[in-house]
Amino acid sequence: MSYTATKNAEDRPIIAWLLASNEPWVVYNTLRDLVGTSPGDVEVQAAYAALQQHPAVQELYEAVEVWPPEKPLGRAYDPKDSIWKLATLADFGLRRNNERIAALAEHVFAVQAEDGGFLHGGFDHTKSWHTRPYECLTHVMTYALARFGYIGDPRLEHAYQQLISWQRIDGGWHPNTLNLPGNAREAEPSCPFGTVNVLRAVGVHPELRTSETAQRGADYILTCWTRRAEPYRPVGFGIGSTWDKLQYPLVQYQLLKTVETLSMLPAVQTDPRYLEMVERINTKQSADGRWRVEGVNKPWSAFDFGQKKEASPWVTFLVLRILRRQN
Repeated sequence: MSYTATKNAEDRPIIAWLLASNEPWVVYNTLRDLVGTSPGDVEVQAAYAALQQHPAVQELYEAVEVWPPEKPLGRAYDPKDSIWKLATLADFGLRRNNERIAALAEHVFAVQAEDGGFLHGGFDHTKSWHTRPYECLTHVMTYALARFGYIGDPRLEHAYQQLISWQRIDGGWHPNTLNLPGNAREAEPSCPFGTVNVLRAVGVHPELRTSETAQRGADYILTCWTRRAEPYRPVGFGIGSTWDKLQYPLVQYQLLKTVETLSMLPAVQTDPRYLEMVERINTKQSADGRWRVEGVNKPWSAFDFGQKKEASPWVTFLVLRILRRQN
């Protein structure tokens, strides 16, 4: 059974299950995004307070208090690294009204490069991460700052201008300046992993999410989907069994991350290619209307999405929100 809305009678048991979760990020976001409860509601405020104080969230705070991370990333998609903890705090709904989030945001802004991107002290195969933003990762920080509530801040809008200026001929993004339009390698395909990360930042910007930038970026990712049966692996990123997973945090280039990102863009909601992706997620639903994690990121074992023996409330919430956006 596929849930195409969240207020129908058949949805009530699954919503009740989410609201009964002992993980406040599930309860808070279910109330806000699925039930539609007002931010000022007592239940919402209580869930947000519990979210801020939860021990697992406290550990995430502590992991990102030193920014940029002292230890560079060994690879661009290592779930242990701080950049994904930053993004998870944003996914959970933490806002700048939290003192620790506000302090963290200022640390991130403090390493903003002249062109608007963010220096992150992390992975970069060009070995220049300390002198320029690495396009495939820098806008993970843009996304987080936007979710924290900094849309409209001139510093963040500068980051968005950098993002727009780096879009390539095929609609995607690539970390190498040689691949920019007009340069020697402009005809090479963009990086799907980096493009999805950039589109996450685009999707939370109220103006950009309906822009040509968003539509061109989405079309590149949807083209990758339509070519999945070919030996087509732009920058080494293909669509196969490793990609075809429900996994959280949204680190690797894979099914849930791709569809959750595209779901933020109104232009794709009726695109047959996108609907095929959504249906692929629907095929993974259990008889009781829930979804399980299919790939475990071991550093996240303290969370419900850090195991795959039982259905994950958080992943189930994410899928239901995707379906809600579709409607």
